[in-house]
Amino acid sequence: MMTVKFKSLFLCAALAGGFCMVVAGSVAAEVVTVSFQNGVDGYTGTFDRTISERLEHNLNGSEVVNDFLDGYQMDTSPDEQRLIRFDNIIGSEPNQIPAGATILSAELIVTTGLVANAATGGPYGVAGLLQPFDSTTSYFSDFTTTTDMGSRGAWWQDGSATRPVGGYGRQNPGNTTSGNVTSVVQSWVDGMENHGLTIQAGLPDLMTERANTTDGWSIRTTGYPFSDTRPKLKVSYTPNPVEINTFQNGDGTGDYTGTTMAIVRSGTNAMIEDTGDLDNPEITEDASTLDQTFLDGVLFTDIDGTASSPDDLALLKFGNVFGTEPSQAPNDVPVAKAWAVITTGDTHGSAPTGGPYAAYAMLRPWDTTSLHSAFGAVNGLQIGDGDIGPVLDSLHGFIRGAEIWFDVTDYLEGVRTGATDHGIAIQANGTSDGWQIHTNGSTTPDARPRLVVYSADLGLEEAPPGE
Repeated sequence: MMTVKFKSLFLCAALAGGFCMVVAGSVAAEVVTVSFQNGVDGYTGTFDRTISERLEHNLNGSEVVNDFLDGYQMDTSPDEQRLIRFDNIIGSEPNQIPAGATILSAELIVTTGLVANAATGGPYGVAGLLQPFDSTTSYFSDFTTTTDMGSRGAWWQDGSATRPVGGYGRQNPGNTTSGNVTSVVQSWVDGMENHGLTIQAGLPDLMTERANTTDGWSIRTTGYPFSDTRPKLKVSYTPNPVEINTFQNGDGTGDYTGTTMAIVRSGTNAMIEDTGDLDNPEITEDASTLDQTFLDGVLFTDIDGTASSPDDLALLKFGNVFGTEPSQAPNDVPVAKAWAVITTGDTHGSAPTGGPYAAYAMLRPWDTTSLHSAFGAVNGLQIGDGDIGPVLDSLHGFIRGAEIWFDVTDYLEGVRTGATDHGIAIQANGTSDGWQIHTNGSTTPDARPRLVVYSADLGLEEAPPGE
């Protein structure tokens, strides 16, 4: 556990992993970081188990030092998932998270093995479990589905898991990587039972299609002899009061309609693809007419600059975020955390991506009829051309149906303190692997883009005179 009260920006920067906020005349508040990993600091509460379509491969992590995950493909590749639970993490004892705390970040950290074929191109996702498991749990006996597959293991469409909320992209042998499980840990702290997490390749609706990946991945288990690379849950939280507001068109209340979204494709507004009339680029539509569509990254296939993969990106802005109304974030309280949440599509076999994709603050105005070539002297969005700011967050490993939580705290705090709000851009960050997303007009309202804002002073205290 680490509790830190920062008195200067320099001390804040020096303490890696801590969360800090420095305001003139103030010192930053208490934020606690705790980690749970078997064999470290006396913790012994982790239990992990692999469940598999291969009956002989349902086994506990304590029985092996590495174990493989895999993705479903009919008759050729089994679905193999890792279930991981961290017990006794919530309570009033030292090194526990107090009930009712606000989770600022939570990561499931795993390390790729060094055995043959341990590496993977991904993607793999991580989701919260909604039913218990133990040392006898098996793939077919304990997880049911309405499909003709018999079982899909722990899967969100069957009610046995949450939507995936984090992910893992390409991994090399020995890599240590993390998946964002902030929303899942928050649900546990708020009173939902902690049944643990599942790491999975993901599954299609049509059982004749393959999963997001059939490239197996070996990760170290609780049985690994060296404790520092066993599975780890790392959580930062604050016990201080936090106001949480969510902004999403058609969120069920009918009160919020302030989201504007455009999908831009290499010089045209890609909203036209909803009309099926790509030969008439003068036809443009707002994203509210789209259900799901693809982002993509440019790929040049020859020295003349011929592109075989388009540059498709999303522009997104949430209006009326700050104010004095009950549904608005207070404009006189700092933004402690903010996420732009984009949900991966589920209507196409190529919906997933290994990524990475990144979020940027837009620095130029735009609307739903803007063209790619309208931004700066060089086509496309670039930091050097003054189109976008530095990367806010870059993530990888998005399986089918997964929520992707981009940290946009710096952008939104800038807006609160007076920066012009041009919204954010979501675009490929070094990949030409397409990604299907739900748009502002998705027929699944809770999968539309949303902004989640945590407002809190985090117990800011006035600095003593002379400090």
